[in-house]
Amino acid sequence: LTMRFVPSKYSKFDLPTSPPPSFAEPSIDIADGMMIDDVHEWVQSLNEYLHDGLKDFESRPHWNEERTSRGGEALLAIQNRPSMWGRSVVCNSYADGGVVATDDAEEQRKQALRVAEEELNPLAFEGVASNVFDQAPADWLLAHGIKRIVVGHKPTGDCPAVLSSAYTGVEVCSVDTSFARRRDISTGEKSNRFGVNRGDAIALVEIAGSDCNYNRLEISGTLADGAEYSNTHPHIGNNEDAITGDSILGKKTVDGWWVKASVSDSYHLCRGKGRTVEYDTRSEEDVVVCHQFLKR
Repeated sequence: LTMRFVPSKYSKFDLPTSPPPSFAEPSIDIADGMMIDDVHEWVQSLNEYLHDGLKDFESRPHWNEERTSRGGEALLAIQNRPSMWGRSVVCNSYADGGVVATDDAEEQRKQALRVAEEELNPLAFEGVASNVFDQAPADWLLAHGIKRIVVGHKPTGDCPAVLSSAYTGVEVCSVDTSFARRRDISTGEKSNRFGVNRGDAIALVEIAGSDCNYNRLEISGTLADGAEYSNTHPHIGNNEDAITGDSILGKKTVDGWWVKASVSDSYHLCRGKGRTVEYDTRSEEDVVVCHQFLKR
């Protein structure tokens, strides 16, 4: 929903009363927002949107007499899915149930799109997650030299949730341990050392390599149960002779679990729905992954 879209700087933090334009083609109508084909120009325009909103807030930080407008309102709008008719670059995340994608989240997304179209109801987009398997935005990013997305904002369990680039060509790393504590286990006196919600979990995400075109994810940290891990993901680039890392990480198993980390001689798996997260531990021999996403 969000790729190429830059909202109007006059966007209101309220429920739209009319449906948005289709945006099938790039638009220069600032009243509706803009569609920008070049991803780098898109990012630049979004940053300009931010700076314009901050300047607007500085110039008029309080409500007007009618209480219908205030400075910086466009920044409030862009972080609200209904205000944007689902096109919120701030809130549309790749995370549900501690992983980057679930069947339940995809069904919610499809239902929201249907309700929004049939009932013209922008509230249908509340809580909707983006489809990480969508090939269209992946192809758009790849065409402009982008092969990885690193994002936060929404909880992903006790370690980063990764989508292997084997699926769409773009690697996605979603990192947020704000609700990582496992209430089904106890780690003794050290429990909750990073807060009541985070528990013992902490993660470090690094991008290592010779340049921006040839590099890899290196993720290390401590899981909620206290186990430490240090993992190298496959390289992204064209050097076929290099060590490519662990190709099982960031993939989904045939029975619906995601491989999130390698710990000692086993794998840390996860699945879930919404804010409910489950974990499992399996040996390498017991992990059978889907090397290609099975489109329904």
